[in-house]
Order: sequence, then structure tokens, then C-alpha cells
Amino acid sequence: MIEPTNVLVFLRESTAPYRELLVDSDSVRYAFCESEGDVEKRIEAADVILGSIGFPAALLARASRLKWIQVTGAGVDRFLAQGELPPGVLLTRAVLSFGDQISEYVIAHLLALTQRLRTVYELQAGRHWEPLTVEFLRGRTLGVAGVGAIGQAVAERARAMGMRTVGLTRSARALAGFDGSCGSDERDAFLTELDVLVLCLPLTGETRGWIGREELACMKPSAILVNVSRGAVVDEPALIDALRERRIRAAVLDVFAEEPLPATSPLWALDNVTITSHHAGLNVPAEMIEFFLENLARFRSGRPLEGLVDPERGY
Repeated sequence: MIEPTNVLVFLRESTAPYRELLVDSDSVRYAFCESEGDVEKRIEAADVILGSIGFPAALLARASRLKWIQVTGAGVDRFLAQGELPPGVLLTRAVLSFGDQISEYVIAHLLALTQRLRTVYELQAGRHWEPLTVEFLRGRTLGVAGVGAIGQAVAERARAMGMRTVGLTRSARALAGFDGSCGSDERDAFLTELDVLVLCLPLTGETRGWIGREELACMKPSAILVNVSRGAVVDEPALIDALRERRIRAAVLDVFAEEPLPATSPLWALDNVTITSHHAGLNVPAEMIEFFLENLARFRSGRPLEGLVDPERGY
């Protein structure tokens, strides 16, 4: 008789929808953990982990039975940091509709800036009538660093708004859904022409600190930076200086070097920064559960898994 597969579940969102659909059977046993203490108690028995970005990866060293980790997001850097992924353990990312969600986030915040929605709301609260001069996205150039599924979705929505889109790739090549492309050796020229830079890069050794002082100096004073990838892709102190000195126009930040963003961070006080709490690409539980169960069936039958990550590349 085949032993049941023990699945440890640890999520940053509510586990209630998952508990309804991930139920024990003769072949699978689920252990739902609400805290790192729960994970510490149960991880030694786990064959599989279904975990979010907040998973305490340092505890993976205790997972002696572990064979596979399914991450509930597109980013997997938390599980690869400092070599914490145990040898031989498979790692998969969620291949879901994050591009749809994140592209809506990007366009919404660009419209909020160009349509001056902060001022609109302030005027309304003060019952003050003042016609405003606003800007439009049509005709502006939007660059995307990281042209995977999420980056492609951002470009598609931007083009629908009449924007010109340019993608940055390892080597210049034609990109479906983009008006143009630049190779990584053309990064400075790429940055110089942009009105908007959207970061959709995975966090790897190569992309850590990818936007620093020199790169920020290449950008227009009117440029907007949007980071929906990982906080560490940007040199945060350098970005703070550039924003304070108005060397770039604004930043929309969903991710940070330290999360939650500390109350002491200077970013909170800057009037040309929009801060959101890492919610640009939220999980839809029904989608995630369907994806996981299909991958679990593949795992148990020895078939290739969807969303398999190459630990060497980091994605």
C-alpha cells in the first residue's frame, strides 16, 4: 500500500478557503500551520510544502522527508536564499493570472499620477472647485525589465492605453506584444528613453541591486519607476536620494528590501512615492488550489510538474 503524501500548508493569507477544498483522504494528509511555531513542529513529517512568500525558509533544513515545494506566488527567491533549498527538492512557482492583476495595478497607479487623483480627492474633501490640468498616457514610452508572462501582460495593457512599449532582454530580439526591445548591454540607452520603467524581474544574484545610483541617473527627471518585482532589485537608499532630490518624478512601490516596510523608512514621508503592501498580485484561492491539486496529481504519478524552477537561474 502506498503511503499517504503529507502536505504542510503555510500561507500569509487566510487559510479558510484552502481548508474547505484541501481535505484529507487515503492518499493525502494536510497539516495547516498558522505560525512559524506550527511549521517547526510539523516540518519533519512533510513530503510536500504549499507555502507563500512568508514561509520560514530557514526551517527547511529540518525537512528530512521533503521532496517538493509549491510556492503560491510567482517569486521563489525566499526559498533559494543562502542555499536553503535542500538538495534534490523540487521547487515550483504558481503559473496563474498574476499578469492580469499586476498589469491592472500598474495602469491604475499610472492613471492616478497622470490624472492627479490625490489632488482631486483633496479638492473634493475641501469642497473646492478647481479645474486641473492633467496628463495622458497615450504617446508615452513604457519600458519593462523582465519580459515574462507578467511583463508581457503589463505591455499589453500599456499598448491599449496608447503607450509605446519597450522590453529589456538578455539580447535584443523581437518581442511579441512590444513595440521594441533592447539587450542587456543597452541598459543605459533603454533607461534614458523611458517615461515609465516597470520592474518585473525575478530576484537573483544578477538582478540584486539592478537599479542603483548610476541607473537612476540615466532616467529622465520626469520618469516614473514602478516596482512589482522584489524590493532588493532596487538600491533603496539610492532611490530615496533620487526621489528626495527630484531626479526622477515618482515611484510606485509594492515591494521593499524589508517587509513590512518599517515605520522609520524615509519612503513613507516622500510625497512623490506611492506605497502599497505587496498586494499587486494577490492569490485567488480557487485558482491556486486548482493549480496545486493538478500539480499534486502529477507529483504522485511521477509526471513533470508545472512551473518548475531552475535553482541555478533562480526562476
